[in-house]
Amino acid sequence: MKKRIRQCFGKAAASYSDAASVQRIVAKNCAVLCPQGSYGRVLDIGSGVGFLHDELKKHINCAQYVSLDLVQPMLLEQLGRGVMLVAADGEDLPFADESFDMLVSSSAMQWYGAPEKSIPQSFRVLKSGGKFAIAVFTDGTLRELADVSARTGFGSVQQLRSCSFYEDIFSNIPELNVSFGSEEHEQFFPSVKHFLKKHKQTGAVASSENISWGKGKYRRFVEEYEKLYRGGSGIKASYRVFFAYGEKL
Repeated sequence: MKKRIRQCFGKAAASYSDAASVQRIVAKNCAVLCPQGSYGRVLDIGSGVGFLHDELKKHINCAQYVSLDLVQPMLLEQLGRGVMLVAADGEDLPFADESFDMLVSSSAMQWYGAPEKSIPQSFRVLKSGGKFAIAVFTDGTLRELADVSARTGFGSVQQLRSCSFYEDIFSNIPELNVSFGSEEHEQFFPSVKHFLKKHKQTGAVASSENISWGKGKYRRFVEEYEKLYRGGSGIKASYRVFFAYGEKL
């Protein structure tokens, strides 16, 4: 799976900034959850092209900002921003214990293979008193696409975990003073073709390993999507986000 994530997001690196409008909003809302002030070292896990960095710098100052991502082409989009770029796996952080003053991540941890293990392990690198803010896409995201794919056999959608799944993980991490939140977003597109193109340009097709591109299934997919999910504003796509934020005691 991680090989496919590297491939899909690597291909989407140049188009991601323009296509990932919901992810940009989520990064903005995640940054607002971080207390303003000055920090030593900040670690951004799954930083992508740097949405969260761009928002955080409006709220905080830091001596060093470390952007970590599995996909090197995404990281290279951040060149010239004065951040330290680290190509590595967020589920196996290459840092010493208690080496960061803030830990942040936006729109990345839903791709983890074993979040129940790797999310708690992430907090070993955060100092006592360190702040954190995490945003994760959850089930209900792209539910229209999942519905039509199931009906027509065209495409596939990553099975995302529930808000309660992530809330349980964070609630059971020792020494965390944590709060939770969630939000939903809707996007509208002029056509199904436009929606699928934008979706592909975000790299989020990484889960579609058994996708069928048959013309007949595609036509039926478009027809079903149009019939079920076109409104006055266009073709609808929904997103659901979970937030965890607080302090390590």
